[in-house]
Amino acid sequence: EIQASDWSSDVCSSDLAQQIKTGEMPPEDDVDELPTSEERSLMVAEIEKVMAHLKKGDFPRNPGRPTIRRLNRNEYNNTVRDMFGIGFLPANEFPADGAGGEGFDNVGDVLFVPPVLMEKYLSAAKKIVDAIYTTPALKKRVIFRLPKDKEDPLVAAKIVLTSHASLAFRRRLTETDIEHLLELYANGIKRGDSAEEAYRAPLRALLIHPSFLFRTENDEPGKKEWQVDSFELATRLSYFLWASMPDRQLFQLASQGKLSDPAVLEAQVLRMLNDKRSDTLARHFAGQWLGFEELREVANPDLKRFPTFTESLRVSMYRESVEFFDYVQKNNRPITDLIDSDYTFVNEELARHYGIPGIVGPQMRLVKLTDKQRGGVIGHASILTATSLPLRTSPVKRGKWILDTLLGTPPPPPPPDAGELPADDQTPDGLSFRQQLELHRQKPNCAGCHEKIDPLGFGLENFDAIGRWRTTDANGQKVDSVATLPGDIVFSTPAELKKLLKEGNELFCKNFCRKLLAYALGRPLEYYDEPVIEDLYQLLVKNQFQIRPVILAVVKSHPFQSRSAER
Repeated sequence: EIQASDWSSDVCSSDLAQQIKTGEMPPEDDVDELPTSEERSLMVAEIEKVMAHLKKGDFPRNPGRPTIRRLNRNEYNNTVRDMFGIGFLPANEFPADGAGGEGFDNVGDVLFVPPVLMEKYLSAAKKIVDAIYTTPALKKRVIFRLPKDKEDPLVAAKIVLTSHASLAFRRRLTETDIEHLLELYANGIKRGDSAEEAYRAPLRALLIHPSFLFRTENDEPGKKEWQVDSFELATRLSYFLWASMPDRQLFQLASQGKLSDPAVLEAQVLRMLNDKRSDTLARHFAGQWLGFEELREVANPDLKRFPTFTESLRVSMYRESVEFFDYVQKNNRPITDLIDSDYTFVNEELARHYGIPGIVGPQMRLVKLTDKQRGGVIGHASILTATSLPLRTSPVKRGKWILDTLLGTPPPPPPPDAGELPADDQTPDGLSFRQQLELHRQKPNCAGCHEKIDPLGFGLENFDAIGRWRTTDANGQKVDSVATLPGDIVFSTPAELKKLLKEGNELFCKNFCRKLLAYALGRPLEYYDEPVIEDLYQLLVKNQFQIRPVILAVVKSHPFQSRSAER
């Protein structure tokens, strides 16, 4: 018998039962004897039974236990910006952060600390402090109190360093915390440094302190689980919504013990969502989930083939997707706008790229769309470029993106002998890429997956490799975008594909809930998170798919507010 604890979220979200029903699973090559019809029925019944348990939560609940997390590069940059007001990005010189869990770079399990990173921390601390001292406004902001006449410099230093350390450590300070910083300050005074200059060493020490670099949470011995304290809740909240430290208002509420009041917490969530800093949800959550973050460095269209793809156009493509998601969030729009919408954000260069007339100037602005092919992220050039190859479109990558990224139903990896498709769709024999792909699909090991993936990608073939609308391919042939999904569902345009996705949006909506919860928790999701995902989905439906009630529900959820002794 299958136990709920044997299941991971990826398995739970798959169509395993359907594959067993249709005979796709188990693969013939992997078993000596295929199951009978009766055995298949028993397997499907057992899977559906476990799924029902998962949705209802008929098992011991567990809030989970995130691994201790260091600040990732984005969080480090935002935190030092909010602490000191610096205007550069020191963490951009750190090693890249890996993705874990549901594909996000804020998961403690993958936030390792290689030796080179410690060197970078030391270098960044020096650069930040140097920037403070060379910028009069910053120095006045950071060193906000100097000793008065004949006053012991340590009196003023304790006030200044206590203020900064409380923010940096995101908790109440201990005597040991402040004693160490004051000792460094006093050593500077003994060396003959001025009262101002003596802050250099303690400020650098603050920036390499483990309590600054790592988000730690206290255990409560003897308990299986407990509610996180007010400062830990404030920190979870701020790094979820802002990818940065709590501000003074959050710290004040945490210090007063008021943040656990549901009404106060809800008011703070709404305040934070309305703050400009919540655009990190668009840049880091949506950017990593939907994949338009890859446009910034990974996507590499061939400039000889696509000479209009300038760096400024790349930036505009990225900004369209960021501002689009930020608009959905700040205006409490339905998340189904991500599938299809009658608006987007463009500037003159991007509008020209899309063929939208009447847009002048470099600033991004909201525009109404009359072209039904373009609305939603499926029509964003950022996504279409990121799911293409340097020389051509990729129906396989685009189809996989829809299955995996949008719907949360990833296809299996290709077999080892799958071979490679051509890198260019311009061919001497004039074959279209679709015709070349049809030849590839004749391989028995490849046909099954491609039947699911390719039709979704073919439906987007009218968008070229940098997201422009086209009617002919690289060989001058008319684009063949007719696609047939399992069940003889035929479509031929992005508008028709979006209509199908929007009509059957349960998979998309549940996947959104899964991704949002994983990003908020900063850990891989487990079987015991499935009831939370189901509750979030039901809330979406109840609220006509509006995004903010779900964000608020994540913050109020058991795993967000509590911590377990064991994973």
